[in-house]
Amino acid sequence: MYIAILAIFCAGIGNFAMHRAFMESDDPLVQQMVKPLADKAGPHITYVFEFLLLVGAMAIGVQNWFTGLMLYGLYTIFNAMAFSWIMHRPR
Repeated sequence: MYIAILAIFCAGIGNFAMHRAFMESDDPLVQQMVKPLADKAGPHITYVFEFLLLVGAMAIGVQNWFTGLMLYGLYTIFNAMAFSWIMHRPR
């Protein structure tokens, strides 16, 4: 269980790093997706959402380590694929 929580936490650090790179990029697609939400709820609401996903995955990992690890692992994989696509697409 402790190794799964540590793995989820380390993946969370990577997810926060990718999220920050998304938010600091000047890509028009990212700005178009984030601007309506940021105007209504504040500029840092997406970081709160990312944190709640991490805490939720860790809470699930305490009860059932395999499920928590697999769910957050899938989220991390899809996040990395989206990050790669956004950062390497032609503008």
